[in-house]
Amino acid sequence: MGRVLKILAVWAVACWLAGAQAASWRQVPVPGAQVSDLVVLRDGLLYAGTNNGVYRSSDAGNTWAPTQGASPSKAFLRLHVVDQDPQKLVAYTHDGTRPGWFAIEVSRDGGATWQVAQTPWFHTENGSFASHPASPGVILFFNLSIVLRSEDGGMTWSDLSSNQSKRDIFAVSDQPARYVATTPSRGRLLESSDGGVSWTNLEMQPRIPDGDYLSFEQDPLQPSVLYFASYRYGSQEAASGKIDTRTGVVTSFVDVCGCSHIRVVADPHRAGRLVALSVAFDPESSAISGRPLRESLDGGVTWGDMGGLTRKLEDDYRWYFDPWQQGRVYLPTAGAGIYRSDNDGRTFSARYSGMKAGIVTDLSVDPTSPSDLLVVRQLLPMLHSSDGGDSFSLVRTDFYSDVPVSYEDRSRIARAWTDPSVLIGFDRNAFYRSQNGGRSWAILPSNFPFSEVWVNAIQFVGAGSSKIVALTERNEIGNQVYWSADGGEHWTATDLGGWVFVNRLGSGGDDAGPIYARRENYSPSSATLWKADIFGGAFRFAPAPLPGDMFRWIMSPPDPSNTSRVLFFSKDESTTERPNQVWETRDAGGTWSLLGSTNLSGGLPVVDACDGRTIWETAGGRVSRDSGRFFRPDVRIGQPFAGGFQALCFEGKSHLFSAANGGIAIREPEAADTLLKEGHDP
Repeated sequence: MGRVLKILAVWAVACWLAGAQAASWRQVPVPGAQVSDLVVLRDGLLYAGTNNGVYRSSDAGNTWAPTQGASPSKAFLRLHVVDQDPQKLVAYTHDGTRPGWFAIEVSRDGGATWQVAQTPWFHTENGSFASHPASPGVILFFNLSIVLRSEDGGMTWSDLSSNQSKRDIFAVSDQPARYVATTPSRGRLLESSDGGVSWTNLEMQPRIPDGDYLSFEQDPLQPSVLYFASYRYGSQEAASGKIDTRTGVVTSFVDVCGCSHIRVVADPHRAGRLVALSVAFDPESSAISGRPLRESLDGGVTWGDMGGLTRKLEDDYRWYFDPWQQGRVYLPTAGAGIYRSDNDGRTFSARYSGMKAGIVTDLSVDPTSPSDLLVVRQLLPMLHSSDGGDSFSLVRTDFYSDVPVSYEDRSRIARAWTDPSVLIGFDRNAFYRSQNGGRSWAILPSNFPFSEVWVNAIQFVGAGSSKIVALTERNEIGNQVYWSADGGEHWTATDLGGWVFVNRLGSGGDDAGPIYARRENYSPSSATLWKADIFGGAFRFAPAPLPGDMFRWIMSPPDPSNTSRVLFFSKDESTTERPNQVWETRDAGGTWSLLGSTNLSGGLPVVDACDGRTIWETAGGRVSRDSGRFFRPDVRIGQPFAGGFQALCFEGKSHLFSAANGGIAIREPEAADTLLKEGHDP
């Protein structure tokens, strides 16, 4: 029996229902958080900027508490503490209710309240702060070519921007007012000797090696030295080294590890000790074979093994030595709060107690009992609820969370249509099966070639729980569909004709219905719809209603009550005079009919399970009552939905569920005969 995690569903009801029209949504937070930035202060005091506000810990991450009330729409991307004063914080934030809206905010009460100090032309998440120890009240903020300077701890800012793009800025503490900045060029640094007001070029000799990802870190004991790592996917060579920013001289490291360094970090307590976070690859297939931690005790001359990470925690592989406590290390994660080590990074454990901003990557709801939920979290075990999210039990099987973070958009669990107690899921090495609604799982022996292909999505087909289809990709072949007629033990493959633009499967509980391979995307693009008329059959391409290079499309999943019905939403990029349009097929793409113009320009449309004329736009929380012609906000939810949207029809009422920032969102059931009460009946 899993440990029951009591969660108050009213945590964000007030925020979500403010300004609501007809709908009633509630958010259920789940444990965990994606940590975007971490500030380490004395005596175990930590601040974590997360996808859902700022959290504070006074015991080195053992327990956490939010510094302010719930703010489900705001991500704190970067944090900066002014002059080591824990009451004075500066943050770079992103407001989820306003796409593309980034701001600099300040707090003078330890994060309890915030005020916007600057909202200029930021358009990316790449902003960061730097401050020189000689002038801690002077702060630089940089975002590509944008450079701002504050002389009052972040309250006001002046523009120092130029056409010189900067990646990272480091304060060189042993030289007053000196900063160095890395650039997109692998052969050039920028330096400033006047506190960031002006910059000059510093050529590097030789150039840094090319790679897929480049990182820089400063040596706290030698502030003029930067360490770089140029990560290359599939490489057996570690391309890393150090840069003397006084001269521009680059010294490369040699580590015969069969791996590629991603980041090299210097220990502030032991001169010459370096740790390189790395990825190892199979020499034949280039598949990832491990994530070793490499250690040097002589400044990078020689390297040895110090263990490894069991899984990918985030894309950037950041590593924070605690400057106040020797041997203590923190790793931010993309869902499990932080990992902490007390033995110089040889072993780690997750620390997220008190964080209620977990990243939900998928949902599965029992269609015969909508209060029965299975919640899939990023980097943490799944949760099961039998009371609609009022309480959760921990699902001990942890196969899902070991999948690399960069593939979090893939659909990894499926529920049988007519036997909802049966589910199937997968990781990189095996299928897993549950026969009790997801409460427990067991490895499913199979002949599936996990070492050769990567699974994108999986789906049950028709009645029962024996027929399963999986959408895969393989470097040499492209996309394939694998079929199993015995519940996942034995599989046969069907090619889709090379690389095709698909990432989702669609089917229904009818054995005679079609099976789709389709593209799910938020923005109009080249729509691709493939279908097989029967289980195990060949897939055929179903062209869009108006094929052409200038037309872009968004498509819906199949109508739950009629899987031969699919909606396409078109955008003509050759002219501004043609309105966006909505098209419908009722014969699985054989013929199309134009329903009319639409105000939908982006998002993910889903057909309601009770009434086919009601279309939910799941990315922004909008609804259409006339088959997709006109969409309006269903509720001011304060942020877009995050995925895993489910629309069920149970006892004549429409039930909606979605992943949301920091948890899940549940819409109160609505009777099917009242769905069109606003008068949009076509």
